[in-house]
Parts: sequence; structure tokens; C-alpha cells
Amino acid sequence: MPDVVHLTEERAERKEEGASGEDSMPSVPPRTIWSGNLRIGLVNIPVKALSMIRNTRISFRMIHRSCKTPISFKRICQEGDEVPLADTVYGYPLGKGKYVILEKKEIEGMLPESKNTIALDRFVNFFEVDPHYFEKTYLLLPDRSEDAYSLLRSVMEKTGKAGIGKITMHSRESPVMVHYYRRAIVATIMKYPDEVLDSEGYAVLKELPVPLEKELQLAMEIVKDLSGDLDFDAYKDEYRERIEVLVRSKMEGVVAVPDTKKAKPAAKSLMEALRMTAESLK
Repeated sequence: MPDVVHLTEERAERKEEGASGEDSMPSVPPRTIWSGNLRIGLVNIPVKALSMIRNTRISFRMIHRSCKTPISFKRICQEGDEVPLADTVYGYPLGKGKYVILEKKEIEGMLPESKNTIALDRFVNFFEVDPHYFEKTYLLLPDRSEDAYSLLRSVMEKTGKAGIGKITMHSRESPVMVHYYRRAIVATIMKYPDEVLDSEGYAVLKELPVPLEKELQLAMEIVKDLSGDLDFDAYKDEYRERIEVLVRSKMEGVVAVPDTKKAKPAAKSLMEALRMTAESLK
């Protein structure tokens, strides 16, 4: 089957490039995403940032049904011409199809000091920071700065304080929180306040009815019965697992049939749904 041949070849190429499977660690270290200094007053601590996240998402490649080869995409302008990368510039949109044209060098010349320095000008209690402002966390490693790095790590571990500054990464300057995490210093990119939705502005939330006392008691009983310690191992990506089963079965020439689960009987009211749920937990 030609489609299976292409699939196995692509997997082999990924292995050679250092990609890892689900149960193995990367054969090559993660690449440096950002490098620069943590600065506190006159103290500079050179560091390099690595992504802390392993991408385990299912990824697909669009394939031409007829010849079973991958589909490529080209840069095409609105005149219909293919545009080489060397002929591209950047446009700041003004509306109605008008742009201010900027060269890459002009944009790079506007990068602020935070492109290579995180100036920590304030320290706050880590657990007082609203996690809804968190965007992405990077592991910071010492870059021939072991002594100063170790000192800052110890201070953050003992005080529970996190340093606040700004960082420029991927053509964007953002607030950043530098804090202790599992024997390391990490940097968490944060959102600006106007990027986080203010839920208090919605009238529908202000007009919600007051729960009935019996409903509230049953709901609290359910939450109590389901309460426990957080165990991330109990949560698995079932969609990814099903796709992998499907892929393996097609490679073996068999079409996998997904498990069908019987639908639970629908409750006629909120109170009945609460009661049935509470009884199922006993």
C-alpha cells in the first residue's frame, strides 16, 4: 500500500532529526529559544531559555489523494505571482487595503532593551499572581553564570518571591515573571491586562438566579465526594490514542472500529440529575 510506505518513511526521517516517541526522551537537547541576561540593579546573570513544553499533539500532513505525495504551499501575491522570500517586505495595515511598508532591518532596529535583557525591577509573592495572566513558561539555564544563578535561585526558593520585568521574544515585548520551579529558575511570559477578558461586564452573569438550597446541598455533596489530590497521570489524551490505534490498524490492513459507549439516561430536571449523580458516587 503506497500510503503506508510514505507514512513509515516520514516517521524514519523524524527519528533521524532527533524527534522522540511517546516513551523516549529527545536524542538531542532542546534548542535555545532566547539568550540574554537577568539584571537586578548592577548584577547581570547570563542565561539561555529553553522551552519546557514537549509537543505531543497529533499532527497530520495534507496528502494528494491520487499520488499519495505531500502537498506544499507557495507564497502567492494577490496578482497571482509566486513570491520568493527575498522579495518580501512587511506591511503595517492602515485599512482599506493600504499599508505602510517596512523592511526587516527597520523593524529589528526598533527592538527594545528587553530583546536581550530582563530587568527585574520588582519582586512579588508568587502565589498572589493571577494565573489567568500566564501564557508560556521557559526553563532558564545558567550561561557561564553558575554562581550568580545559584544565588538568585536560593533567594527565590527561600522567600517565595518572583521577579517581574519585560522580555522581547518572537517580535513581541511582554511582561515576564521570573521564579523558582523544581531546582531551576524559569521565566513565565504573561499577558497584558487588556488581553484578559473581564467577565464582570456581562449582564447575563449578573442576572443569574439564586440556587435552591436543596440543589446547592446536593451539588456540594458531589464536589466533596469527588475531591482529592491532583493526579495528572489519570488524564490521558484519548483522541491521540485512538488516532494511533487507527494508524496502526491501517498499516496492518485492518480498519479499527471505535468502541461505542452506551449513552447515559437523560435526567428530566436539574434536581434529578444532581440526585442521580450523588447516588452513583456512593
